[in-house]
Amino acid sequence: MKLIEKGVSPESNIYFHIPKEYNLKVFLTLKSCGYYFCDSSYNVARDKFSGYFPRIDTFTDKEGHYGSYLCLFVINGKGYIYQNDRRIILNKNDAFLLDCYHPHVYGTFSGSTMDTIWVHFDGPMIRGCFNQIAKNTNCSVLKSLSTSRVQTIYNNLFNIYDKFNKKEGVNDILNNKYLVIILTEFLNGNSQPLETKSNSWDDLLTYITENVQKPLKPKELAERMALSPYYFIRQFKKNIGYTPYRYVLLAKIGTANHLLRHSSLSIKEIAYTCGFSSEGSFCNAFKNLIGVWPMDYRTK
Repeated sequence: MKLIEKGVSPESNIYFHIPKEYNLKVFLTLKSCGYYFCDSSYNVARDKFSGYFPRIDTFTDKEGHYGSYLCLFVINGKGYIYQNDRRIILNKNDAFLLDCYHPHVYGTFSGSTMDTIWVHFDGPMIRGCFNQIAKNTNCSVLKSLSTSRVQTIYNNLFNIYDKFNKKEGVNDILNNKYLVIILTEFLNGNSQPLETKSNSWDDLLTYITENVQKPLKPKELAERMALSPYYFIRQFKKNIGYTPYRYVLLAKIGTANHLLRHSSLSIKEIAYTCGFSSEGSFCNAFKNLIGVWPMDYRTK
C-alpha cells in the first residue's frame, strides 16, 4: 500500500502483516516491510516502535514496552544511523539491524537521497541473538560487504517483500527462514567476507570433539590457534562461552554418554577411550556432571 510519510516518495511501498497467533510464539515473524525511496528530509527519531500492531504482540521488554527489530538494507544513496550516540554513515550495500524497543535515530543527509528495503519483525529468539550481534549497542551495522553477502541480505529481504508486492500468500514459516539467514550474516559480523572468513574456532571445536581420546590440554589447543595460553583461555571463553577445560570435559562426557548407551565397552575401556587417565577420574567427572555414576546411567 501507499503511505504518506515525510521524506518518502509516492512510488514507495509499505505492507503490514499480522502473523498467526501460534507462529508469533514460535518463529521470527514479520510485522511490516517496505521499499522506500527517501529524499533529504527523511528522518526517523523515535523512543520505540512496535511495527504498527502493538496490541497483538507477544513480546515486551523488561519495562513491559512493546517494540520490534528493524533490518534495513541501503540499495542506493547515502544516509546515517546512530549507534548509541555515535553517528555511522550508511552507503550503498550497507545494512543495519536495529533494536526498536529503545530510542533510535536514522535518516538521510541534507542534499542526499537513499533507497532502502526493510522489514520490522520480532520473535522469541531475537533478543538473545541481537545481544550477541550488537554487543551492548542499540544496532549492528554491516559495511564493506562482499558481493555474495550483499546478495544474501538483499535477496532474502526482497523474498519477503516480493510476496506482498505480488499479492501472493504470505508464509510465516518461509519468512522465518529468510530472517534467520539474514541474522546469520549479522552474526558473522563485519570482519571478513563470509566465504573467506577464518573458521578457526569452529575448526578447533571440531578437532576437540573428534579427538576426545587425547588429553587436550589448553596449552596444546592454544598452540593450534597460534595464541599464548593465557590469551587463548580468555578468547575461548569470550567466543565459545565455556572455559577450555569445561568444553573439553563436556565433549568427553558427551562421547561417554553415547558409548554407555550404545556400546558393550567396559567402564574402564570407555574411560580410556574418552581420554581420562583412570577409571576413577572418569567416574568422578561423570558423576559430578551428570549426577549419577556411569554404571547406574548405563543400567537405567
